[in-house]
Amino acid sequence: MQKILIIGCSGAGKSTFARRLQSLTGLPLYYLDRLWHRPDRTHITREEFDRTLAEWLARPAWIIDGDYSRTLQVRLEACDTVFFLDYPLEACLAGVENRRNSLRPDMPWVETELNAEFLQYILDFGRDQLPIVTALLERYRGRRKIITFHSRAEADNYLNALAVTLRPYRPEDCPALAHLFYETVHTVNAAHYSPAQLDAWAPACGPDLAAWDESFRAHLTLVAELDGKLAGFGDIDTACGYLDRLYVHKDFQGRGVATALCGALEQAAAGPVTTHASVTARPFFARRGYRVLRAQQVERRGVRLANYAMEKSADL
Repeated sequence: MQKILIIGCSGAGKSTFARRLQSLTGLPLYYLDRLWHRPDRTHITREEFDRTLAEWLARPAWIIDGDYSRTLQVRLEACDTVFFLDYPLEACLAGVENRRNSLRPDMPWVETELNAEFLQYILDFGRDQLPIVTALLERYRGRRKIITFHSRAEADNYLNALAVTLRPYRPEDCPALAHLFYETVHTVNAAHYSPAQLDAWAPACGPDLAAWDESFRAHLTLVAELDGKLAGFGDIDTACGYLDRLYVHKDFQGRGVATALCGALEQAAAGPVTTHASVTARPFFARRGYRVLRAQQVERRGVRLANYAMEKSADL
């Protein structure tokens, strides 16, 4: 991922996404809006625009933010990755409204009011521009990595996951992972299980560390770190595709840790991935394309707990 396009309707937040992506990757960032528009609200010629764009595209690495469908095919030829922010009209209109009166690095002036022509462009984007964009993306699907987000939450989750550092498990991690497991179960899962069930699932005495270490080493086990701290862990039996454990520290919930871990573990599986998801975790796995095979009751230390056998096919 060295040559990246970020496209989508005005107001989707392309430039904000681009800046966050730049901070995580260190790649140079170029704005098509700032290239096209002059500070006096006129614009350069198409020839000047195309000449500068060609110079950008010839460079070894970049992020280019902007739709400009006239030049999209040229940019698709040069890129390796596309992020398409395909948001509902309401989200784009809200985005444009929220950025008024703000100094933005992607524009050479401050927007104080919503231009009627610009507003009409946004209103007509789904009819006039979206078919062009989607048709072009289909032509390049398979030859370029195309990542589509349908909401700001999806985009945020992706960027959060990029900030997570994953590394292989080391035997000396085992006590810390056991402690994280206990803390997570007794806080994050407390909304869906009784105190007796939580104690049965994760007793205060902790798991058998020797047995855990043995299973961690038999599986592909990854440890996640965020902000220099232990944030989570997960493991998968790559031979059969069973995702065994996936736990995120209570202080790092909602920051992309589970997404990063799960994505890396799934990629290591040769076929479908199965897991036993808690009531708490079921929505997370469902969003990743897992389907429920069956609801079930499992017994832990004489106490019954509900969970779900779930599966994700290899092509999702």
